[in-house]
Amino acid sequence: MSVKCMFFQDSEIEEFELNDALMNDYITAYPDEIELMQSTGLKDKNGKEVFIGDIVKCTRGCLHEVYLEKEYGGTFIGGMPSIYLKGLLNGYAWTEDEEIIGNVYENPELLEDK
Repeated sequence: MSVKCMFFQDSEIEEFELNDALMNDYITAYPDEIELMQSTGLKDKNGKEVFIGDIVKCTRGCLHEVYLEKEYGGTFIGGMPSIYLKGLLNGYAWTEDEEIIGNVYENPELLEDK
């Protein structure tokens, strides 16, 4: 099994799969130099894959960071494994009408007014 991830380093985002031995060695050797962005397995309204750390515009028009709820061992909405958006306390039902508009590494200013 492979896990799709992206990593942010030196103002650049690169996509890879965790079964890539060379990338795994790099991550192990330099863990403090990169930020991993794991795939959620979901897609936005444009068919773009959603990663942890992305900023999405929800169906209500609000901007939210996609994040992993580590306390529960995964991402959750309404008591079942799903995606969770910061700022929505009771979770959020993903509809695929959401749109990725950036990420917290390249576009942190999008969340400054929150």
